[in-house]
Amino acid sequence: MFKKILLAVTPLIDVQTAPKTAFDLARKRGAELILFHALPIGRDPWCSFDETISSDELVASARKKIAEFFAEGLKDIPNHSIRVATGTPHKELLKIIHAESVDLIIMGHHTAAMDRPDRMWGVVDTTIRKVCANVFCPVMVVTSEIPADAEIKRVLMATDFSTPSDSALCYAIQLARANDAHLDIFHVLDVGQTSPNPKYYMQAMNVFIDKAKERMARRYTKALAGVSHAFHCWEGIPYVEILKQARFEKADVVVMAQYSSSEDEAKPSVGSTPIQVALSPGCPAIIVNYRARNCM
Repeated sequence: MFKKILLAVTPLIDVQTAPKTAFDLARKRGAELILFHALPIGRDPWCSFDETISSDELVASARKKIAEFFAEGLKDIPNHSIRVATGTPHKELLKIIHAESVDLIIMGHHTAAMDRPDRMWGVVDTTIRKVCANVFCPVMVVTSEIPADAEIKRVLMATDFSTPSDSALCYAIQLARANDAHLDIFHVLDVGQTSPNPKYYMQAMNVFIDKAKERMARRYTKALAGVSHAFHCWEGIPYVEILKQARFEKADVVVMAQYSSSEDEAKPSVGSTPIQVALSPGCPAIIVNYRARNCM
């Protein structure tokens, strides 16, 4: 796993958590590392548009600045390259992902001042959402700094029993096996963020919790053969409880399914559980888009 990693780079973050994670993974796995940045029309932090220059000069200038900016982290990663394109970020990113057969994308989020302060991550048009919705390889979102010697020894997978969740679980099992890690499978009984779910007030909550655990055991136990695992369930607001469970279990990574490929792109994604979890402070989150996986 993780033989070709693509890192989306930008200087518009206070702490370079995503690059540090990508550099560390590339060193440990002996992976090829691609640093990518797209230059949109207008102003860009890597280049000055005060003077009119050719696109080739613009790209060359940005590539040079990226190399200088990350020189320290890249000095012991011989198998790396820097790619710069002009155009819409998520579209250019998708082109290189598909062309290069990338097996892991690493992205971070803006914490410094942006040109559009009214736009927050997780709302319409976020690059992370658009990338996640259109690629088959997993996307790791890193928001908090992790130790350089960190290993993947505890994986938390959030499921809602849907087909995309089953696909994401297959990936989580593969990840746990590859790293000899423990896998926690977690389901949240969604009580409703704005209006209560009436069915959870008809019986004691333990009845629903026990049923969910039994369902997980029936559905997943066969696929989990040989993998250290545990099933967990309780009620709450999904993204809040996933973050809490990751903290309680000291998870090294959270795995979730991405559903945006079936959504209208014009709809806001602020309510998307994977996006809310991924962009909250905590351990890295891996968002897995649906593809047919047979592990059950």
